[in-house]
Amino acid sequence: MKALILCFIFIMQLSICKAVSPKEEAFRKTVSGVIKAFADQDSLALSKFIHKKTGICLLFRNGVFDNLMQLNTIGFQDEQFPQVMFSSAKGIRTQNLQYGKLPKYSCDREGWNKKGLWVDTTHTDHMVSAICKMRNKLVPDHIAAKTISRYYTLEQKSRRVVLVGKNDLELVFYLSYMNGLWVLTIVDHVSSDCSA
Repeated sequence: MKALILCFIFIMQLSICKAVSPKEEAFRKTVSGVIKAFADQDSLALSKFIHKKTGICLLFRNGVFDNLMQLNTIGFQDEQFPQVMFSSAKGIRTQNLQYGKLPKYSCDREGWNKKGLWVDTTHTDHMVSAICKMRNKLVPDHIAAKTISRYYTLEQKSRRVVLVGKNDLELVFYLSYMNGLWVLTIVDHVSSDCSA
């Protein structure tokens, strides 16, 4: 009888360990929804994942320097948005989310070191605040310390997601946990841009 009780307790603990928290389940659903919106080039669907107050930050390279553009939304058919930034995700297919070290892009190999859909919950990326500091030093842009601090705080509550699919399709974005929701806050087109 003791063996049966111990076996039952062991099985219950295993099932509890494998259970996904509501916050993590919401994260997974948001990842999937964002990928589908980019794949379908659906501005309306994507706007549902963008916080109205925070907006979205696009990271891109123009010439030698990394740049950022803060927007309220993304319009896939709007001429003001650089369409080349979105074409790399058109038609991309979602995959099973994997937790671990993110893929890295190599300009020498002109490709990512691994494919799949990845998130690293053990590392906080500070690409946006680093770009701001670099621009202040080299351009100079005079990005206010308060703005840089706001980006740094946003990065602290964000996860970087990298999807590398077939046929060189890719999507790199950040989801931030704000007011009990995962929202799209940053789209990265710098990591795989070797034009500088």
